Amino acid sequence: MIQEILNNLRNGPTILTLSQIIDVMKYLQAFKVEEILKNDQGFLEVLDILVESYSDSAIFEVNNDNKSFLENFSDWLLKLGEKHPLGNDQDDLSSYADMFLKEM
Repeated sequence: MIQEILNNLRNGPTILTLSQIIDVMKYLQAFKVEEILKNDQGFLEVLDILVESYSDSAIFEVNNDNKSFLENFSDWLLKLGEKHPLGNDQDDLSSYADMFLKEM
């Protein structure tokens, strides 16, 4: 499933809106940890795409209605990364989590 999300993102729009980013975040949070660990490189690639879109334009769409979701997603990433460092570099996901806490 992670690979399917990654393929959809690669074949979709170059830059995602915040709404699209949040939809992907919801899918990611629904995965069991085992699925993420089994596909950790794909998971990190999905996060890279989300971060790129977020920092490029979606950061300007943050408001009171979606800010708490972004904070919760960031907390989820931190907890996941603390328990299960991912990828070849054993990423603790803190840089990803920090990105989604930024707003303009």
